[in-house]
Amino acid sequence: MGRRLVLPGDHLSSAEEAEPGQNTYSEKDEIFSATMGEDQSAPGLAAVHAKSRDLKLPAVGMEVYGVVAKASPNKAVAGCIPVSEVEGQGRGVEVFAVLPVMAIRRGYVNDLRDEVKIGDIIRARIRSVDRTGVEITMLPVECGIIACFCPRCRTRMDLRESLFICGSCGWKERRKIPGMEEEGGERGGFRAREGDFRERRPFRSREGRPREGGFRPREGGYRPREGGQGGDRGPRPPRKRYEYGR
Repeated sequence: MGRRLVLPGDHLSSAEEAEPGQNTYSEKDEIFSATMGEDQSAPGLAAVHAKSRDLKLPAVGMEVYGVVAKASPNKAVAGCIPVSEVEGQGRGVEVFAVLPVMAIRRGYVNDLRDEVKIGDIIRARIRSVDRTGVEITMLPVECGIIACFCPRCRTRMDLRESLFICGSCGWKERRKIPGMEEEGGERGGFRAREGDFRERRPFRSREGRPREGGFRPREGGYRPREGGQGGDRGPRPPRKRYEYGR
């Protein structure tokens, strides 16, 4: 019995009987063919052999290009395709992947929308693939923002000396750029440059002289205020009441 010819979208098996293999994709617990070719499904695996280039499925470690479609303070959603397909080295399946805020950079990020905005083109790497979906990361050095648009006038921003600058309104933003290592050690973040902070001045006494050794406690400790409840001075006297209009 010869192999049967399948077309894109033909049903191959259910997700309970087999796992999606080469040139296939799963949707609603069912496996379908992603290209035209011969059905080479085996027990526990659904696959299709294509005479042309094979279709690459999302896998852990694969580099992808993505366009951000949604962004929230904690995560973003991007439509991704393999880098090899853009470079003409193969075919891939477009998937929607999740980019969590902890996978943006090694430094602290308060809000993901400060680093990634809707419409940005990113280069990332697939971090995990499971039944819940695909998760990507931008932590590797070769990953980052490829192109972004001005949040004010939506004009494409130009990259100049590690800064994205809008040619229309002059808006500037610092983003994570592929191929540029983050300063500040393994835990990342951009280090403070010279001139960002003023030099801390030494403590000075009331006479204006620098105080040696930093802060020194007052000799004899602190005495309670007159009329206070501390020591042997007794209870605090009642406050005077002021009546207005007299």
